[in-house]
Amino acid sequence: MVPSVTYASYLHLDEILNAQHPIAPFELGPQVHAAEQFFIIVHQAFELWFKQELLDLQCATDVLAPPGTNAEVALDHLQRVAAIQRLLQQQMVLFDHLSPRSFLAFRPYLGTASGSESAQFRAVERALGLRGHAGSPVYRAFRAALDQVGLTLEELYKEPTRGGALYRVAEALVDISEGFWLLVAAHVRIAERAIGQKPGTGGTSGVPHLAESLERRAFPELWEVRTKL
Repeated sequence: MVPSVTYASYLHLDEILNAQHPIAPFELGPQVHAAEQFFIIVHQAFELWFKQELLDLQCATDVLAPPGTNAEVALDHLQRVAAIQRLLQQQMVLFDHLSPRSFLAFRPYLGTASGSESAQFRAVERALGLRGHAGSPVYRAFRAALDQVGLTLEELYKEPTRGGALYRVAEALVDISEGFWLLVAAHVRIAERAIGQKPGTGGTSGVPHLAESLERRAFPELWEVRTKL
């Protein structure tokens, strides 16, 4: 007999709702305890969305790669990634509701734990070509698909109808690039609001270290082509 599926069992709510464990002493007060739980939940939500982004970017890469290129299906995945990026920008704004007083009360108990340790965030950076030297797999697949139909990037933008769905794929990649940059910019702003110019918990210089990421964007060729038109 197939076991019945409930909302709680399907979503594994017991595990999810019991995965928040603030570590600051409760003696600091319920306000600090609530703030730390808020801090944990927001970061856990980021990690869940990073997981989905990585899956969609991989799926888009697989269906873009020649010879069986399916740009329309790739577009479904890429537009979802772009939508998630927009959501994450808004999620970052939640940290405006974490007062410096509460954050600084539990921050010493975080040790060297830092968002810079997020393996999935680094994986998203690699997927977008922003970390390492391998470049972006999804962008390589897009360029290979473009080569297959005999179009240069400049020709695609001068005559979008010749590229069909590939033009929309290019613009979806621009949306993702812009969205990721705006997410990092929001992180810099939130960090400065929370800790000023204090060093980061992971041993970095803090805000200046985060701001270094604003010096580059994913898929730079898609930005450069606009200058050439």
